[in-house]
Amino acid sequence: MKWNVIAVFQESEVPCFCARRRHIDRLRTEFPSAEVRWCKTRRSFERLLPRVQVALTWAFRQEWFERAPELRRIATPAAGRDFFPVVPPPRVMVLRGTHHGVVMAETVLGLMLAVNRGLFDAHACQMRGELWPRRELYEIRLLAGTHAVIVGFGHIGQHIGHVLKTFGVRVTGVRRSAPQRLPKWFGAGDAVVSVERMDAALRQADHVIVVLPSDTGTDEMFDARRLALLPHDAVFYNVGRGNCVNEKALAEALAKGQLRGACLDVFAQEPLDCGSPLADNLPGLIRLPHASAFTDDYIDRFLDEVVAWLKK
Repeated sequence: MKWNVIAVFQESEVPCFCARRRHIDRLRTEFPSAEVRWCKTRRSFERLLPRVQVALTWAFRQEWFERAPELRRIATPAAGRDFFPVVPPPRVMVLRGTHHGVVMAETVLGLMLAVNRGLFDAHACQMRGELWPRRELYEIRLLAGTHAVIVGFGHIGQHIGHVLKTFGVRVTGVRRSAPQRLPKWFGAGDAVVSVERMDAALRQADHVIVVLPSDTGTDEMFDARRLALLPHDAVFYNVGRGNCVNEKALAEALAKGQLRGACLDVFAQEPLDCGSPLADNLPGLIRLPHASAFTDDYIDRFLDEVVAWLKK
């Protein structure tokens, strides 16, 4: 399809989330007949709206649809619908990024290896001035042979599971509805179960990896009761949304040694502040500032999807 005006408004406080000159040049090469406009401010983007057919943007306001009669497609890198909560008119199609899986899988794998092989413990000892902390590392274990329960077994969750299989991890995916077919990379012992059967899977988990959205009834899915189902040597990872866990209950479980640890990229309130139960330096707690998808080629990966979509 031929596009006349493509507006790019990809500004963010995170540098890798911003459009750069090479991205604009690529769009102009891929769509030579289009006018590709790089809007670096909301004001310039709003002024262009009456002429725009395609918008690549992090944010779009519902009232802007009335000011953009030519608009036919919007593309956003955001995966979560909560981050881009618009209801487009029938004439407008919306593309949400699906490129996060590869990047986030590496983040989760890195966390899991660091936990299992004692890297976080060794670094903590180093910060305390300990030069030879062998005793603190006696309980490290292999990742191979462990069992990961991935709650939210969609696009990102399946990328994570696929990577873990190469390290010999048994995978149980949890999702609301049964898939039409199991992933080709599944092996003996791997499974997909419904939310109703999740509790039984949690009792046998070495790792619980949460990749849930926030807009599908997931509030405090992991409360004190469900956290208590996990084995004491299990580790809880959350790279989805922070609303799905009762943070006070998780903090108490860590403080009491009921879990081996928790690696969290997301929180109920962001940015995290000192009022959160998870702001303390709790035993086994590793925090990231919602950064599991950071990568220098983030927008390049997004454009791979956008270009293919616009050329259909």
